[in-house]
Amino acid sequence: MRNGETLVLRRLAGVGAGDYAARGRVDGFAPSDFEGAIQQGMRTAIVLAEDVEASGFPLPFREKQDRLVWNGKTLVIRSVDDATRRIGGVVIAYVLELAGA
Repeated sequence: MRNGETLVLRRLAGVGAGDYAARGRVDGFAPSDFEGAIQQGMRTAIVLAEDVEASGFPLPFREKQDRLVWNGKTLVIRSVDDATRRIGGVVIAYVLELAGA
């Protein structure tokens, strides 16, 4: 991932609680996107599946419970899309909808 950086996936409680490093990219939404369910402060992240697996992060993601730490901010993982970035049925990257910054 050329424009990526190291992000931290955080499981707060239960089995696998802790921090896990994975490469990814965080993007904001355009002002025209702020309709319906998208609110100001929301972002998306694309996180490489191979890094998530190699880090030992306990899948599946727990929506609204797991966190992503980026640029000193802790964001809530609101939803996870594991279908958009698949090739031949293999997940290449997860698209995470984030809230909190």
